[in-house]
Amino acid sequence: MLDMSHLTQLSAALEQSVIEKDVEAIQQLCKDNNGFIRSIEPQSAVADNERIKHFILVHQSAIQFIRDVHAEMQKQLYQTNKTRKNVNKYKGVKNAK
Repeated sequence: MLDMSHLTQLSAALEQSVIEKDVEAIQQLCKDNNGFIRSIEPQSAVADNERIKHFILVHQSAIQFIRDVHAEMQKQLYQTNKTRKNVNKYKGVKNAK
C-alpha cells in the first residue's frame, strides 16, 4: 500500500525545491526517497492516481532542471578548459619578436 501522506509531503517539498531552484535539496530528496519513488504504482482510487500524476509532473520538472544545470556546468567547464589552453599558447609581450 502506498503511503499517500508521504507522497503528498514529498511532492510539496520537491515542488518547493524546484521553485527555489535548490539543486542540493532536489538531489537530497531524490536520494533519500529513491526506494519510495521506485515503489510507486497506479492505485485503484482516482484521487490517489491524481496525486501520483502530480508527483510525476513535479519529479519530471525536477529532473529537467537538474539536466539543465548539468548541461550549463558542462558548458562552463568546456569554456574554462578552452580558455586555459588559449592562455598556455599565449607567450606574452616578453617573448614577442
